[in-house]
Amino acid sequence: MLDNLGLAIGSICLVLGALLLYDGLFMPETTQSLNVIGGAVLITFGAMAIGLVLRNKLEWRRNYKKYRTNSDDR
Repeated sequence: MLDNLGLAIGSICLVLGALLLYDGLFMPETTQSLNVIGGAVLITFGAMAIGLVLRNKLEWRRNYKKYRTNSDDR
């Protein structure tokens, strides 16, 4: 369940970060630099969250397959 939550939060952060970056880069405002920094932070956080969740899921599957093959040998 936490993997699904992590993927959802990571995806939301990626989308919000992309929107902030678009707004900061292509719309001239006084808060342009804050939008760019906030967008970059959210994109980085989203990418890290999705990467960690996927790595955890792949590691879990690898260990589960090892366990299944070892228990079948008995």
